[in-house]
Amino acid sequence: MYIGQVSNLTGASRRAIRHYETLTLIHPPQRSGSYRVYDDHHIIVINLIKRAQSLGFKLSELVPILEAKRAKAAFPLELAFEGIDEKRKELKRQILKAKQTDKALLDLKQELAEVFNPDLSLVIG
Repeated sequence: MYIGQVSNLTGASRRAIRHYETLTLIHPPQRSGSYRVYDDHHIIVINLIKRAQSLGFKLSELVPILEAKRAKAAFPLELAFEGIDEKRKELKRQILKAKQTDKALLDLKQELAEVFNPDLSLVIG
């Protein structure tokens, strides 16, 4: 299938698909004259790339996984799992920081109420 059909099936732009190829995230497609001809495997990998991006992965973080996939001729689950676990740790740190910021904002709100309107401070929350 040609790049337009791949784009329609995956939601990736033509430019993104060519960029994935440049970064070696997908293997170079076969050629039919000057046209790139993609197969079902390209669709699977592009969908995985897009899913990973939607979950916060940068393309540069995916390159080692896909390079290992090509080198081993098998998907490196352990390496992928390590990347996912690291993303989850990062997300948990962000959640903790957001909770701390939320608490600090409530404290500021309470402090402002106490300073500028002591009667209001009882209902802040």
